[in-house]
Amino acid sequence: MLDRWQEEGVDTNYIRKPKLSRMVYLGYYGYFQQHDMTFPVLVNNADIPLDGQYMPPNMSEKKYMATDMHTYQTEFELGIDWRGISLELPIPIRNRYSMSFGLAKNGSVWGARIRYKSLKNMEGVLDDAFNQGMSQWKRNVDNQTNDPAVTSESTIPAGKMDLKIFYVEGYYVFNHKKFSLAAGAYGDMVQKRSAGSLFVMGNYYQSTFGANTLFNHERDEFRNWKLSFGPGYGYNWSINEGKVCIHMSVIPMISIFNHLVHKYDDSSERLRWSNYDTHYYDAVDNGKSRFVFNYFGRFAVSYSFDRFLLNFLFNYRQYLYRNNADTEINNRDFDAQVNIGMRF
Repeated sequence: MLDRWQEEGVDTNYIRKPKLSRMVYLGYYGYFQQHDMTFPVLVNNADIPLDGQYMPPNMSEKKYMATDMHTYQTEFELGIDWRGISLELPIPIRNRYSMSFGLAKNGSVWGARIRYKSLKNMEGVLDDAFNQGMSQWKRNVDNQTNDPAVTSESTIPAGKMDLKIFYVEGYYVFNHKKFSLAAGAYGDMVQKRSAGSLFVMGNYYQSTFGANTLFNHERDEFRNWKLSFGPGYGYNWSINEGKVCIHMSVIPMISIFNHLVHKYDDSSERLRWSNYDTHYYDAVDNGKSRFVFNYFGRFAVSYSFDRFLLNFLFNYRQYLYRNNADTEINNRDFDAQVNIGMRF
């Protein structure tokens, strides 16, 4: 069955299976994760159950909190590839309590990939404009002034944030007789002659961003689910009948389902605000996003010599969330892999 998956519908003038269809490889896997989020806190000044006499005049501009977070992780990966099915196991280097696993099926007609990442001790900055505005209100009360709020960003201490990401993506290639995405990106097949193709890709993505004593609660979690779909185009440049293969592809996708839920461990605050004013809401609680575009790009170079394979792969993914309450999430993922494999 695995042989048939690799060979079905293939024009052997353009694509062929490797003579040795099993491979073990050691790879260097590094990635840069950027996760930015901005969310409003209240609707308007009337929703704040406080004396408005000393309210900072620019308080309406400070009704948000924002975080800009990033982390750079590296690890070795031990890969086992058996006729187009790959398992990627982490060997930590500089992963700082992080871990990722990968499982893939790479074929000429279709393929799928699963990836899980757990990231801790992320670095970044916090712009808690709302809390700083409220602090200015307290100073105004103490000094009987009406000064505007002056806010600034602060560095987030280590251990305050964590991020878990899981995604499943699959593709179907239209010109699969002459073009192999597996040959260009992973070296699982051999692209004997240059060719390109349109293809479609679907992606299920979920993330959980956790913050400890960073906002207004002991523990906040923002859980995002999204389902995206879109067309793409890829091209393989074949040199010396596939001894060297250069691949590029780009896939713009639209989120057909995008959902965000805010979880925190203090329900009393929600009840207190709700009892005070029915206009109060948590802008990120059970929020559905507008249709947004997500982006995915890939560049790869594979070099085969005898039974060995040298492969370089670079991926870029961007996942967006934006709803009518001006809650925004921008999650960008850059990763690069260098793999040295031996076929047998």
